[in-house]
Amino acid sequence: MQNPFSTLGIAGDASAEQVRAAYHACVKRCHPDRMQDIAAQLAAKDELVRINLAYKEALRQAMERQDKRIVMPDAKQLAQKLYEQGHLDSALRILNKAPERDADWFALQGSVLLKKGEAEAAHACFRTAVRMCPEDIEYRKLALSAGVEMRKKKNIGNRMGTWARGVVSRVL
Repeated sequence: MQNPFSTLGIAGDASAEQVRAAYHACVKRCHPDRMQDIAAQLAAKDELVRINLAYKEALRQAMERQDKRIVMPDAKQLAQKLYEQGHLDSALRILNKAPERDADWFALQGSVLLKKGEAEAAHACFRTAVRMCPEDIEYRKLALSAGVEMRKKKNIGNRMGTWARGVVSRVL
């Protein structure tokens, strides 16, 4: 596929709003319902597929650029409040906009991930926080709790597998 921005007829540094406007203009111009001839309708359908793919990719790139530009100096505090209110996905999104990633950042991310049930990723975050501040006992406790959760999940999976094999062997 060629450059999605050129497919839509816009510059490569276009914003998400510009991408949407260009997409709507292209769709209006080549929509199959506007064509009289069957061959023209088929060609328009192919063009519409190409435009839709270009739109999806261009919008993704524009949003990615936009997200990278946004830095929130108070992101950790806001993410902490969202975490306490139970808005875990929002807390992670805001946390990623923090200007620096220190031990507190990794500990907060680990706490959010642990609450979401992602013990392995949380454990990695807590270990990073421990590496950054080895003297902090709280980070060590958090890393230990995530490690325990990881083991619980592995043990439950092993127990379920053993149970399932026993049931299957009795049936056969």
